[in-house]
Parts: sequence; C-alpha cells; structure tokens
Amino acid sequence: MIRALVAVTSLFALTGCALLSSPDPVAMYRFGDLDPPPTSVRADRTVVVLNPISFPEGAGGDRILTATGGRVAYLAGARWVGPSEQLYRSALEAEFLRSGRAVSVSERREAPRNGLGLNLDISSFEARYLDGEDAPPTVVIAGRARIIGPDRAVHAERTFTVRQVASANRVSSVVDAFDAATADFNRELVTWVDASAR
Repeated sequence: MIRALVAVTSLFALTGCALLSSPDPVAMYRFGDLDPPPTSVRADRTVVVLNPISFPEGAGGDRILTATGGRVAYLAGARWVGPSEQLYRSALEAEFLRSGRAVSVSERREAPRNGLGLNLDISSFEARYLDGEDAPPTVVIAGRARIIGPDRAVHAERTFTVRQVASANRVSSVVDAFDAATADFNRELVTWVDASAR
C-alpha cells in the first residue's frame, strides 16, 4: 500500500511539473517601415480618407498564415508583434508620407467632408508553399482598391497582386519576404492613388 501511495504521489508530482513547465518561446516579428524619413507636406495635396482595411479570415491577428495547396497553417513559434491588419495600415500610411506625392491619407475625422475615400480589401496575405513544404515559400499579397467619391460612387478601381519568394525556408526569411512584398504592394498602390485621386 505504501508503494502504491508513493507511486501515486510521484505521478501527481510529475503531472504538476508538466502543467507548470514553461511554454515554448515565441519569437516576435514585424513588417513595414514604420519610421519613414520626415517629408514636407505639399500645400496642394489631395486628402484621401483611408477607410478601415479588411483582411481575409485567418490572416488577421498576430499569427503568420501559410498555405500548402488547400491546407492552411500558422508558423510555429512565431507571431507578429501586433495584429497584421494594424501593422499593414501603419506601413501604408508611412509609404504615403515617404512618397512625397500630391496625395495623402488621413482618418475620417481629419478629412474634409467632401473628400475622397480609399477602400482596400486585402484578399490574400500569406506565405504559400508552391513547391512542397521543404522549399522556400512565396509570400502573396493581393487586394482590391477603390476610390470612393462623396456621392458614394466608385471613381477608380484596381486589383493588385504582389509575389515575393523567400530566400530560404526559415521563419526569418519568410518574414523578410512579407516585408519586401508589403513594400512593393504599397508603392504600387500609392502610385495608383496619386494618379487616380486628382
């Protein structure tokens, strides 16, 4: 009986250790140049309201989405430092500032009532394993942008797709590919908005 009691006590002790053990460490990452160089604001600029940006289901939040064929998963042990949709919005706002173009974006409360609005629906924000799970994935960012007038009519519309192959099948390389793809996507978008909103 004493042996049985010792065995049960040992079992509870081991279970307690397992429950109290620390979880696997999670590395935090971010993307986008959040600190653009200061630029002078043009007096003749066109102000565009940047409406809330929609992200696809599964790609929002702080987890890094991957896809292999029809199967999706998150990168283990890695998270964005904040929700990806917020990081992306900050990166896009920074690109408008950096560009020095005649168009700028603002929150709705800061823009003139008769101004234009920019609606952006991101349809893909993921790393795709196109050549198997051992090969470097391709980050795909795609979305549809629409410039909306004060009359709610669509003044211009375009779909953007950017692909960036990671240099290696490592988390840091995948994050670098997200960063590069975001920069390319935003440059194309800002150039288009500048040409279409004036």
